[in-house]
Amino acid sequence: MTIEFDSISSTEKPAGQPRRRIAAGVGATMLIAAAGGVGFGIGHSVDGSDRALSPGTASEADVEPVEELDIEVPVTEAYVPASTIAVAGDAPAGQPVTSDDQYVAESSGGPGFSVFGDQALELLYERTSADGLIVRVHLGQTWDDGGYYSDESGNEWQPPAWCYESGQVRIALGGANVIDVGSAPWYTEPYQGRSVSWLTLGRPDGDPHRVLFGQVPDGTTLVTATFGDGSVDSAAPENGVVALVVSGEPETIEHNEDGYIWLEESPDFEITFQSVDGATAVASNAVGTWNDPDFVASCSPPPPTLPEAGEQPADPAADEATITELMSNIYGESDESFETLDWIDDPTGVAEAREEVAAGSFEEPAASAEAIVEALVFTAPNEAWFRYRIETSVTTLRDRFGIARLIDGMWKITRDTICQDLSMASGNCEPGYEVVFPDQG
Repeated sequence: MTIEFDSISSTEKPAGQPRRRIAAGVGATMLIAAAGGVGFGIGHSVDGSDRALSPGTASEADVEPVEELDIEVPVTEAYVPASTIAVAGDAPAGQPVTSDDQYVAESSGGPGFSVFGDQALELLYERTSADGLIVRVHLGQTWDDGGYYSDESGNEWQPPAWCYESGQVRIALGGANVIDVGSAPWYTEPYQGRSVSWLTLGRPDGDPHRVLFGQVPDGTTLVTATFGDGSVDSAAPENGVVALVVSGEPETIEHNEDGYIWLEESPDFEITFQSVDGATAVASNAVGTWNDPDFVASCSPPPPTLPEAGEQPADPAADEATITELMSNIYGESDESFETLDWIDDPTGVAEAREEVAAGSFEEPAASAEAIVEALVFTAPNEAWFRYRIETSVTTLRDRFGIARLIDGMWKITRDTICQDLSMASGNCEPGYEVVFPDQG
């Protein structure tokens, strides 16, 4: 049962006391009875008779209908939060009523946000692809400081601008079945004037597209991308940038790490840059900037210096060759290297750490690891410090430092040298170890 409310014009409402016309009858009787609580008896019925009614005993046959009463009903004005809506229909118990057929319902929610916030974006590039897709590139906020390197002695080094992104571009793709937005890095000074970034848009729409974003040097007239499946897109740059797009998605591996899912893309493409003077430059995902030795060298901080040389062994050249071969064998792919713990001065916990690596997610990169000694100095006839790098199937670890010692006529690599590298592949030597690093003081 409900109380029926007739709408009233605002001129009929005294301030603070809205008027409501209430239809008395069975509904009012039951409501009043319920308000009194179980066991509360009403002494008189609303029609003035002497019959007493108790909750649960009244029926429509027991109560005679009466005419509507025009009475004043005080209504308390309640605070209505901003996040409320008017909903049609009867109000649930406790909800404030606003009219005959609406009541105020509170709703959860809050403000949304843009991926790029409310910052001003500059439109750099816009084109319509051969497939009718519109691609737009906006430049957001940029910064000049690409970061700096500081070694353990506090020596600082400022890398070139191309080593780190100095902003982000917003890339939007729309048309047909695709509406998607992504981003790519922006460089204030791309390496050799060029940068190439890739992303996939349209996956949520079930229509993935491979997108390449490039920054190009002045004088570039045409940029062409050819993908491994034969897809091709070409476009002329504007404002020093270009965006190319073809349908389909790159080879993708889905990783699920304890419920966290991420996609590893392996795009296959070659991109050519044609210049006004007829010159052509070629780049690809396979042999690109990150694998260019000159680029890597330019973005690598100068390595710390090795300790000063001390008294030399009887045959430094032969001993250096021995130490270099030891490192190569210990980090080699052969199974034998995992059994020759006698090449380590103290093998405590090393075998167990190697087992952890072999059972973990870094098994394949660790198995492919190769150690290359780049510089070596004998600090004493029975001790040598050396700098080396580790090359794996997925990355190169540079500027590693190690120590070798002559023990009972045999050169051995120190436990700390080996354990510090195993730890990077989730192999934990027990007890612990100390990182090998030359004192720069």
